[in-house]
Amino acid sequence: MNCIETWLEDHVSEKRRIHTYGVVGTAKELAKRYGADAEKAETAALYHDMFRSSPDGILNQYVDEFRLGEEYRNNANLSHGKIAAAVMERDWGITDRDILNAVRYHTTGRAGMSPLEKVIFLADAIEPGRDYPQVETLRKLSEESLDQACLFLAERSIDYIKERGLFLHEDTIRAKDDFKEKEKQMDYKRMAIFAAKVLEDKKARDIVIINIGTKTTFADYMVLASGSSQRQIGTLSEELEEKFEQEAVFVRNIEGKKESGWILMDYSDIVINLLTAEMREKYDIEKVWGDCEFINLEDENGGEI
Repeated sequence: MNCIETWLEDHVSEKRRIHTYGVVGTAKELAKRYGADAEKAETAALYHDMFRSSPDGILNQYVDEFRLGEEYRNNANLSHGKIAAAVMERDWGITDRDILNAVRYHTTGRAGMSPLEKVIFLADAIEPGRDYPQVETLRKLSEESLDQACLFLAERSIDYIKERGLFLHEDTIRAKDDFKEKEKQMDYKRMAIFAAKVLEDKKARDIVIINIGTKTTFADYMVLASGSSQRQIGTLSEELEEKFEQEAVFVRNIEGKKESGWILMDYSDIVINLLTAEMREKYDIEKVWGDCEFINLEDENGGEI
């Protein structure tokens, strides 16, 4: 038997062990689904609640010992993960930062969570023994998107804490905001892919999606495509405008003219450049943004906003 399993047998109630092993199984499934390390997920899950049922007196001693701060005193829900991670590193020789952080933040979450951290954060909330309002919604979301499920969980946690007048840790707020921002970015990416799919269907050439958001503030994604003639880029522009309007998305501005061999469509967070082959070669836009991420349309599924 694993040493931690022996420790759990000796120090944790049967109810807590059942929960722990439920988290282990769920975490391994989520890890395999979303590309996290299943062995690390198992380790983090086994340790995550090792101090959850400890008396406040013992937890407060650890709070002082590890200098966690007054907000952790007499707050087992908030302190047990931080204490477990500190003890794992000091007494159990576990130094993997990802495993330690997965345990440390499994209750609050945080901004910039790794896939493993998200897996433990979510598995703790949806393991088979959990039964509370909206848990089935959360389980369904966990089958579709790790980030969307974690956002839902963070938002639900914030509502739950506020309704009961409990202490709300800033890490949970930051986690929610981080997931919201990622959700927004995914919406922009879906818009760019949607545009690229429309262009592909209308026989545009050399379609490229570039993630320019890390290099500029005027947009997040740029879509480039070539038409075989000035007439075709005009047709492509009209088709894009029509398809986006069907999705209740409206162009903010259109620059250039088909007669110039270049049309730019500004959808605020994405811009679409339609050019003839001659103008594409002249402006060499790909080179200008060459240090950005280029998204291969063939690797992307969907195409719906």
